[in-house]
Amino acid sequence: METLQTVDPHYGRLSAVVDARLIKDGLLRNHIRIAFDRPANPVVSIIIVSFNAPDLLILTLYRLASHYKLAGAVFEVIIVDNASGNETKTILNILDGVEIIYCETNIGFGPACNLGARSANGRYLLFLNPDVELIPGAIGALIEPFSDDTVGIVGARLVFPGGYLQECGAFFQDDSQLTHPYGRGNKNPFTAEGAFRRDVGYVSGAVMAVDRTLFNSLGGFDDLFAPAYFEDTDLCVRCHQSGRRVVYQPKATAIHFENATSPSRQDVDSLIDRNRQRFLDRHRSWLFQRHEAPPLFADRTYDSWALKVLFIDDAVPHLDLGAGMPRSNLIVTLMAQLGYHVTIYPVYRSDVDTLDRYRDLPDTIEILDSDGEAGLSALLDGRCNHYDVVWVSRPHNINLLCELIQSRDIDLRVLARRRVIFDSEALFCVRDFLESTLKRGVGFGAAFGRNAAAEIRNFSQADHVICVSESEARLLKNFGLSNVSVLGHAFEPPPRDIPNFGDRDGFAFIGSLSETSSPNTDSLLWFFKTIWPHIRSQAGDVKFRVIGEVSSEVSEMLSYPGVSFEGRVMDPAPLYDQSRVFVAPTRFAAGVPHKVHGAIAQGLPCIVTPILAEQVGWPDGSGFRCHDWRTPDDFASGLLRLYSDESIWRAVQKKGFEYIAQDCSLSIFRTTLRCLCEASVVA
Repeated sequence: METLQTVDPHYGRLSAVVDARLIKDGLLRNHIRIAFDRPANPVVSIIIVSFNAPDLLILTLYRLASHYKLAGAVFEVIIVDNASGNETKTILNILDGVEIIYCETNIGFGPACNLGARSANGRYLLFLNPDVELIPGAIGALIEPFSDDTVGIVGARLVFPGGYLQECGAFFQDDSQLTHPYGRGNKNPFTAEGAFRRDVGYVSGAVMAVDRTLFNSLGGFDDLFAPAYFEDTDLCVRCHQSGRRVVYQPKATAIHFENATSPSRQDVDSLIDRNRQRFLDRHRSWLFQRHEAPPLFADRTYDSWALKVLFIDDAVPHLDLGAGMPRSNLIVTLMAQLGYHVTIYPVYRSDVDTLDRYRDLPDTIEILDSDGEAGLSALLDGRCNHYDVVWVSRPHNINLLCELIQSRDIDLRVLARRRVIFDSEALFCVRDFLESTLKRGVGFGAAFGRNAAAEIRNFSQADHVICVSESEARLLKNFGLSNVSVLGHAFEPPPRDIPNFGDRDGFAFIGSLSETSSPNTDSLLWFFKTIWPHIRSQAGDVKFRVIGEVSSEVSEMLSYPGVSFEGRVMDPAPLYDQSRVFVAPTRFAAGVPHKVHGAIAQGLPCIVTPILAEQVGWPDGSGFRCHDWRTPDDFASGLLRLYSDESIWRAVQKKGFEYIAQDCSLSIFRTTLRCLCEASVVA
């Protein structure tokens, strides 16, 4: 991901102060008031404690009012003024729709927040420093995690003015510093390490959302830490102790000028040192109670005992990429649902934008930037002994990792403390052998054996080897591997009524067509040249919907009457519902065809070739009809029968649902996955 041209925080603050003074000058000289709605039933009560610093206060309020429609939640504003001077009171006097509480003396940050909370009407309290600019949508994002009632406190991604990252969650460690904001000083505020949601030790009180009921039950911020510092960390620890969670939410971003309202750095340091000791005196025995094991918070995440998984694949596994990626997507999604802390390293390709990366993946997963071998080397150097499980997908990635391990003369256990799992996904030696045999008319078993042995040469180093089909499991066992399991595909029944035979027309295909030499391109070229003219002559002006990424070169090659290119889609179900038959005319491939399973699971009967029928392993008529591409007339007539005969179509669909429920059960898939990741290693 491209790094921004960020500015040093000191100069960023200077620029922000200039902006703030210009805004203040414009508002006051033009007699403009800052107005907020005052809703009867706010979801969020924003509490701001002001103490002088009128320039940044007016910037905070101006931005907040300007973004009211973009906030993502209905809110009210409560300001508690800690006996500020006249200049600040001038700012407060131009506010409409704000409840202002004036204190006769400076009672400190925590006590002032408690005072504001007593006037709050919202279900959630949002404590906001007077030197913070919220990015649009931040308020709605901050309350989103509260849909899980185990969450008690939520914090934002804080960024210095100028773009340097201030923190993205924080943790405790038993050292002289004690508190450790994660990511502080990173020049890229969009760093992948700060883009995923997770439980943390604490979040900053500069932008802190709290369930109001919890806040009241805990007694609010403790006056012990007045006037300021460590009252937020203390509240977070007491939240943990109450059984509620503290969550970092990366979708909520705020520009924080930090210490802009403090009188001097010396005063700040003095207060921090005093209150750090008070915090330690209160919580040390709870924070660091188990000296024989890693400290409770000695990580960027709160739960250091959750299973940590490193998942390595070619790319970020999106559902619309094909080539085994939908299966990888399911695996990492289920891992996240099981409570594992998952890191994805996409070796060769990742999405530039964070939004694209998480378009179909849980935002609790860390998705790193792609950097090939160099990135994998960096993981080995920087995250040794961090992961419990390493899951590597595809033989070339398995061999790359093993070669890097061997070049360092270390063991895989340096990277994975408990389990090393190699997922063959699809053995390329099988595909290459079939493709070569197809093109040359002859194949040699000895050559296949050499290629297979080379491809799986490092598989024996894993605690477990996973493949997608029983046929590939048998192949691996023939090469001496005994620790082999099958983890195929899984689907849930369609969550809707699907169209009947008569409400559908045309054909569908899904798969990546980005390369001219791929099995998908080969299969469709053969189909459109050999079969499609006959189908059109018999069935009339029928449609053929091609779903998936397609290059301009391939689209020109496949430009035939009735063919439409639908592109990549997040959910192919609506296009499947329009179609009557799914066509999979594959002539060479490896693994198990996810496209066939996916179509059958959506109630769309398929026409497949013998190689796909063998990979699926079900009898003919179980969601598909099998016809050999080497007998084109038979293939075409079989396709037309399935397309035109409703009784055959219904029987194939019904049997397909039965086999999907039997062999592609999501609950069985989840149980198998959990056993693989959590099984004990016996030395």
